[in-house]
Amino acid sequence: MATHHEKAAEIKAEKWLASLPSKIKANTLCTQTLREHWATKNPSQIAISFVDCVEQKVWEQIAYLPSVESKREVRSYTAIEWIRECIGAEPDQLMRTVAGYLPNANEANKAAISLIELMLAEEPKTLNELSDDYLHGDSHMPGWEKLFGRLQEVDPAWSQAKTCLKQAVQRVHEGPRSNHNRTQNQSASHLEELNAYPSHRTTRIPKDSKSRLIRRLIQLKEKPDQCKAKGTTPEKVTKTLNRLVRGLLPSVEAAKREAGLIPANKPSAGLGIRGPSKDVARRIIKTVGKEPAHQIARAIFEALKT
Repeated sequence: MATHHEKAAEIKAEKWLASLPSKIKANTLCTQTLREHWATKNPSQIAISFVDCVEQKVWEQIAYLPSVESKREVRSYTAIEWIRECIGAEPDQLMRTVAGYLPNANEANKAAISLIELMLAEEPKTLNELSDDYLHGDSHMPGWEKLFGRLQEVDPAWSQAKTCLKQAVQRVHEGPRSNHNRTQNQSASHLEELNAYPSHRTTRIPKDSKSRLIRRLIQLKEKPDQCKAKGTTPEKVTKTLNRLVRGLLPSVEAAKREAGLIPANKPSAGLGIRGPSKDVARRIIKTVGKEPAHQIARAIFEALKT
């Protein structure tokens, strides 16, 4: 049950939100609605709410409402940052949940296409990774390409998402120059849709920690020398990246440890030397070994002579 202080803070936050421009209020409420549907894993409502949020580009201005009044502000994100930071999901998790919305494939298909276009604009290499199958333990995890193929067998409407993904992955492989040769294969309206979202890949540092780490891992896996300098390998970095973008790691810190970017176990802050001298001596011997303990003892005697 909320305390009196928490209730008062909530009332103040609602008043502050009410004082903001209507566009920001609408963006914030739409985001909150989608987050609630995500928490309850309701695929039908997730699909509908997600499309609404994308059409409104709600990530451009959202009210941040912490309990501490001085920290409240209006924040701006990119679309993928917004999915991770405000919804608490990885695009792969979101896609697989939406794909479970079989009663109305048209709405789910529209949500899938929107997500593909956002990924193409911001994280094309991640999109390319997610389109392929992945081995998770002893199980084969189907990528988006195979996922849409299976869904198409159930409902032909999913052929739209499958085609959109195929064209998007082709653009990733061909690079920026491919746009000049697209008009023969795609309609002008679809090209406009794919180009509707500006690329943030090189113009800014991601605001959320997961997006920053994903970008860092993508850069590292292609640079063996940098991996070696950090005490890791491209193979380890690639494996961590694959698991991270699929939502298989619990946190950014866990991903860093798995990638070898931070020690698996933090070193002890130091050896305690307080207490009875015999106990301290035993701790030193147990920690460093007998011969190093002899060297420490001799060093202490030498220091006492000065």
